[in-house]
Amino acid sequence: MSDEATKDQRRLVIGAAYKYRVDQVRVFVESLRATGYAGDVIMLVGRLQWRLKAYLRRHGVRPFPHWSTRRLHGPIQAHRFERFATVLEGAVGRYDQVIVADVKDVLFQRHPFADVSGNGCKFYLEAAPWTFATEPTNRRWAKLFLTPDEFAAIAPCRVTCCGVVLGDGASVTDYLARLAGYLQALPHELRREGGADTVFHNKMAHLTHEVPGEIVENDLHVATMGISPPATYVADADGLIRTADGKLPAILHQYDRLPDIMRFVAATYRLPG
Repeated sequence: MSDEATKDQRRLVIGAAYKYRVDQVRVFVESLRATGYAGDVIMLVGRLQWRLKAYLRRHGVRPFPHWSTRRLHGPIQAHRFERFATVLEGAVGRYDQVIVADVKDVLFQRHPFADVSGNGCKFYLEAAPWTFATEPTNRRWAKLFLTPDEFAAIAPCRVTCCGVVLGDGASVTDYLARLAGYLQALPHELRREGGADTVFHNKMAHLTHEVPGEIVENDLHVATMGISPPATYVADADGLIRTADGKLPAILHQYDRLPDIMRFVAATYRLPG
């Protein structure tokens, strides 16, 4: 057994596929396993998603039953972190490293934990030069969920993306518990709004530093592609997607927001439409 395969026995990748179709999770699951990652994968799914659950089990992914509504729990994009916190709380000490990730817009190109070491959470930046003061969506969210003083402090900071968070098991467990606490403390009417997960993630990364962590530049290990100019990324003849200057990120996030890259991925995985 290789060194990475041995380490994989104490690693976890966790995501949410609640109400997703099989074709919406195939890129995530199949690209992850194609990297050689042999560790645990857990996916939140609806109780009646029989076809999806059967597909996940065939690929060694453990379906985790979930039910929620936006009216009661807020958007699943935020509420999933509360469920992730419950899962990790019940597995204290089981995992040395954990990745929390979006699902339908994430693709793995190299082993997701390779060359990642040290304690703490990795907070991966989105593209420069956007900040909370200059990126419209994140500015609106930050003003909604932060105090005026907190917004003033975070305004010049670049956005880190909560779509992929990687770290040692203890730090990620702590991160999820604290993020869940922020979400649960929201007034009921604000819980229904989108963006709270992103804002509180960045509050921890930039302002409170309440969990150990480091901020990592975009395109090194994770490429968060959504607000990057389309020419930033190139699909090569070897089937891999690199930056224009030759970097090969291990994890691609928001690739579906760049039409040329999305067409390449759809053709590679023979996605419908």
